[in-house]
Amino acid sequence: MTISKKQLLVLFCLWQGMVVSAQDGERQVDGPAAKKGFMFGLNVGYLLPNNEPATFYDGTPKEPGFLDLNEYLGQWFIRDQVINTLGDRAANFRLSEYPQEYRYNNALAIGGHLRYQFNWTHAVVADMNFARLRSGGLFVIEYPNTTGFTQPIYENFEITGEEDRMNLSLGYQVALGAPSEFGLHLEFGPMLTSVNVRNNQFRIGDRTYSILRAQTVGPAPDQLINGPIPTVTSLGGYGQLGANLEFHNFTVDMALRVSLEKIALYKGQEARYRPNYLPFLRLVYRVSGSGS
Repeated sequence: MTISKKQLLVLFCLWQGMVVSAQDGERQVDGPAAKKGFMFGLNVGYLLPNNEPATFYDGTPKEPGFLDLNEYLGQWFIRDQVINTLGDRAANFRLSEYPQEYRYNNALAIGGHLRYQFNWTHAVVADMNFARLRSGGLFVIEYPNTTGFTQPIYENFEITGEEDRMNLSLGYQVALGAPSEFGLHLEFGPMLTSVNVRNNQFRIGDRTYSILRAQTVGPAPDQLINGPIPTVTSLGGYGQLGANLEFHNFTVDMALRVSLEKIALYKGQEARYRPNYLPFLRLVYRVSGSGS
């Protein structure tokens, strides 16, 4: 039986259709739709803390038994050191103003990520992010002008604070579209924040003073000690909207996370839940299951 050119053309077209269909089937099995299994990754972001004043570090009066900045500067041996640094003209110095608008600074945040992907749409995710937050402000010391002018002299000095924050979150991630090499996702869940205070100090001249929960010792105080700072934990939550790029065994997430945290570092602090913002990149590697 002879086959005509027309029949050959039809067979060729059918063969081409089968090849394309098979390739589409392979993509369906091995592509983003088959995204499943355990994944782990690395987070790198930039933490934007809320605008709540960082009152723990600003030197204003706090708990009974711990010295505020004014009381600290009033200790005779601290006062003598400050006068020796500033000179005799500052013999009658006083604290004129506590720091104003004392806020946390933005900080780099890094962390790890663990995920179990049920399918393209659903996943359980866990993150651990670390940031070292710093804060700073200026207080004012005033003393009389000895040069004949009636206007007193005002000098500004910086007081700073530093703490480590660890955020642990467990959430649910859902894809907002059909499987593809580019997608959008929504993520949300509870978050635990742990805070470890590192220091609270100020500098006058070449001398640094630690005011971290400073208190006097003995009935006739002639020395200072710093009270211990317990690690503070707070339960909050987060929501996240992002985009993801799919590669072979890799996923890159670009997202903005908004978290609600309430941090109280001393008794009586009027802390409240306020949003913090974390834009970040997350590189995730698939270690088990199907891949793209």
